[in-house]
Amino acid sequence: MVKVVISKYNENVEWVKKLKHSHVIYDKSSNPVAGSIPLKNVGREAETFLYHIISNYNNLDDVTVFLQANPFEHLQRLVGWRAQLSESEINTVIEKMNNEITDLSYFSTFYQVLYNDRDGANGCPTTRNCQVLFGQYYRHFTVSPGAQYVVPKKYILSRSLDFWKNLRDAMHRDFLSAWSMEQLWYLAYMHKMDTSVGHHNTEKAKTIALGPTLNNKLIELT
Repeated sequence: MVKVVISKYNENVEWVKKLKHSHVIYDKSSNPVAGSIPLKNVGREAETFLYHIISNYNNLDDVTVFLQANPFEHLQRLVGWRAQLSESEINTVIEKMNNEITDLSYFSTFYQVLYNDRDGANGCPTTRNCQVLFGQYYRHFTVSPGAQYVVPKKYILSRSLDFWKNLRDAMHRDFLSAWSMEQLWYLAYMHKMDTSVGHHNTEKAKTIALGPTLNNKLIELT
């Protein structure tokens, strides 16, 4: 089974009605949409995703797709470095999700480009956070914007339940921010950084040069 996990605040989520996959909406707004699971407005999408992992650790779906409520802003592999997609393009992305993501999908970004952020990006002490929470030292961090990943359950289960609880607790103590956690999700799943990818501007230039197309598919990450 595939589960699409959606972290919502005030976004319009009408698009989820077109999904064929099972999905859950966690709503941090003051007026949660019908059928959603209300959560306190803490920690943006990072706390939401951690909540789902912890709550479902012993009953995870084969593949979990972690998305923001508007997941169509960072799809560099499909439309390049622009945030605004047409309604037709959004429908194409949803169709791709329905047809391309299965319970056999590999670990991947959600049609996005990976790049490496330096420590201190967005004002986050991520090197410190990484040392304390992961016991590892890095100065650059592999990022998929918005922490949007397609994740087979083995990558979640490669970390203990206590590990995930500790990350969520760090967010509630204001030790770890959502922006810093965005830089740590790849490490959480993969136990390493991807040193083969460049920094933001390097990967942006590559993507523009290659000419993104809506025909692109998910790429396996190893």
